[in-house]
Amino acid sequence: MKSSASLYRTLLLSLVVLGCSGSAHADLAVGAVAPAFELKDLDGKTVSLADFRGKTVVLEWINPNCPVSRGYAEKKVMVTTAAAHPEAVWLGINSTRASHEDFIAPAAHKAYDEKNGIGYAVLYDSSGTVGHAYGAKTTPHMFVIDKAGKVAYNGAIDSGPGATSTNYVDAALTALAAGKSPDPATTRPMGCSVKY
Repeated sequence: MKSSASLYRTLLLSLVVLGCSGSAHADLAVGAVAPAFELKDLDGKTVSLADFRGKTVVLEWINPNCPVSRGYAEKKVMVTTAAAHPEAVWLGINSTRASHEDFIAPAAHKAYDEKNGIGYAVLYDSSGTVGHAYGAKTTPHMFVIDKAGKVAYNGAIDSGPGATSTNYVDAALTALAAGKSPDPATTRPMGCSVKY
């Protein structure tokens, strides 16, 4: 039987080969003002991007039914990266439309989050309005917004599974905390297509 790391690597490569990995270039350019939004979290509380004005914000497109998104959650990649950067606000966004078979109701999403140690807010964007505004293509697809409210990084969480993987979001947050620009500032997001 394949190890979970080997199975995850095979799944990720299959998604890339099948063309589910998103386009090579993101629609929302680095340096652009991050589109404003108001979305409800899993408890029905409204969360606005404006609530975090003056702070660095990370947006993670998430879908518990996507094996790539789930693989990152189970390996604690997102929560570990978020914990390493307490200066940044981390928000998950689920843009899966309510009528899609991959949609997961808030109660089930909360159980998934608890099981995987996800303590940051997860917001519902079932209309896809926010996902389309950002050009989110995959789960995961990551955006880092700087303190000035501009997109500083757009792309994948990392360069893929493996011991030599580069965590692009960690590098972007480290650069911003040091007053530098992320390099690279854009990468190709990898994962399942967002189910708009």
